[in-house]
Amino acid sequence: MFEAAGRLDRQVEGLGGNDDLLRRGQDGQGLTRPELAVLLATAKLTLQDAIEHGHLGDQPELLPDLYAAFPRAMRERFADAIEQHRLRGEIVATKLANRIVNRLGILHPYELAEEEGASLADIAAMFVVAERLFGLGDLWARIETETMPEAARIALFEETARAVRTHIADLLRANAPGTAIGPVLARLSDGVAELDRRTPELLLDEAQASGQRLAEHIASLGAPADLTLAVVRLFNLDGAIGLADLGKTLGLEEVAITRAFTALGQALGLDWAQGVAVRFAAADQWERLLLAGLARDFEQLRLDFLAREAGSDPVAAVEHWITANATRIAQFKAVVARARLSAQPTAAMLAQIAGQARVLLAR
Repeated sequence: MFEAAGRLDRQVEGLGGNDDLLRRGQDGQGLTRPELAVLLATAKLTLQDAIEHGHLGDQPELLPDLYAAFPRAMRERFADAIEQHRLRGEIVATKLANRIVNRLGILHPYELAEEEGASLADIAAMFVVAERLFGLGDLWARIETETMPEAARIALFEETARAVRTHIADLLRANAPGTAIGPVLARLSDGVAELDRRTPELLLDEAQASGQRLAEHIASLGAPADLTLAVVRLFNLDGAIGLADLGKTLGLEEVAITRAFTALGQALGLDWAQGVAVRFAAADQWERLLLAGLARDFEQLRLDFLAREAGSDPVAAVEHWITANATRIAQFKAVVARARLSAQPTAAMLAQIAGQARVLLAR
């Protein structure tokens, strides 16, 4: 992607060609630190340029990034002058690009751009929305500073980045390109906060089991219990963006929509399929694109169904549909059950489940 955009010359930067990198991958060898440093800098500069051209620096929600570039005394005495700084856009872009790459890594922003067909400026904007909705600033600060084994710290950062990537993907799907940060926060904040408060009572068996497995893995590395739970919370809130958005669209309570959503997922086994797709280790970029689409489809299929069928009582609507389609649902669940017995699920298996779910939910 960097080469296609004219931002990187492998020969000049001393990066290997495709054959060399493929051979290293087959041998289980990664990039060297100097090579990673080149890609880290290129990723930040590319994001910075996209943020500048997207004029995100003009949005009031990013004023804290602007103020952070100046000493406290200047912020107190010259706040108005700082806000009118001629390099406001560039300052904000530098701060935000650094934070995105430092927190999510090199790959996630660019893979999201490819998977969702989104601009880097929109990804940056939705990153800020996710920060505010889920209190990520405090979480990242605690992960960075609390005493723990470094393996646990790295695992917490990695899992947080994975969860945040999913939330950003949902935000991109729920909002038109170019949507400003403020309106998204105004639309979704209350709904996401309500679902956050009610999560323990809304999670059903599959989601609870998945969260428990993740918590046990992170805890086994020596992570503090409170931080482990804070990261698992981000995964437990998977889908909250779409549910809060649908609640606003339909004028229904988010909790009622969520109960119907989770009942449908448990009845069909879609929670299991979505969890497998999210954590599947793709063999190449094409399989990654397929799996990313499937992971979001297992969620979007249910949201689309509820948008059509929810009426004034989404839970009752789902219960009625399950009863009316009991035979077809049993056939579908038999397919899912066979997949669950497989020693190693495949992308083709998940794609087939998604295809059958699409047909079933369209009835």
